[in-house]
Amino acid sequence: MTAFFKSFSPILKRLNKLKIKRYYLEIALLSIAIIITIISLIIYTKNNSEEKITPEISKASSSPKSYQEYVYIDVSGAVKKPNLYQVNSGARIKDAIDKAGGLSENADVVYFNRNFNLARVVSDQEKIYVPSISEITNGIFIQNQLLIDYTTPTNNQLPIIDNQSPSTDNQSLININNATVEELDQLPGIGQVIAGKIIANRPYSTIDDLITKKVVNKGVFEKIKNLISL
Repeated sequence: MTAFFKSFSPILKRLNKLKIKRYYLEIALLSIAIIITIISLIIYTKNNSEEKITPEISKASSSPKSYQEYVYIDVSGAVKKPNLYQVNSGARIKDAIDKAGGLSENADVVYFNRNFNLARVVSDQEKIYVPSISEITNGIFIQNQLLIDYTTPTNNQLPIIDNQSPSTDNQSLININNATVEELDQLPGIGQVIAGKIIANRPYSTIDDLITKKVVNKGVFEKIKNLISL
């Protein structure tokens, strides 16, 4: 009997080794499955965190636009309610005048309609001053009266200004040595800031001093040189 069992001993050992190898394979497969599960969880968690962060970044990047939603303008002169007003970005001069209650009774409507573009978009810190009839009459605000000969529309000559040449009509020119901010602001390309620079750099011996003192650039100077005097 003992010899019989001894003859089966090698077979039993071989079966045990095969059984252990099968368990090794199962353990290896289970380990791989656990590793894949862990990696998948890490990737899923990372993607979720990025989705939560992205909207916050987008919101933060768009927040500065809220500062440009409104602009502030100073509306004064011959309006019913002169004051500092907040208007939407992209508002027009008409919106600003409406905010101020419209033109007052003493406003020079003709001057206003001729010189103010109601469709123009206003900018932040802009000043809109509407002159009164008395200010125009007394020469505080000066405008050129164009006399155009419509009988000869093909004539390309310059319009006559007060029956004189624009360069010789000194009364219609703005004196850069004593003009007010409001008067200088009427010149093309000159706003409140440049008008302040012109006043701050007085006196001027020639109009070319505007260039030499670097008050205006050449482009602006070419626009105003025939409209100013000393």
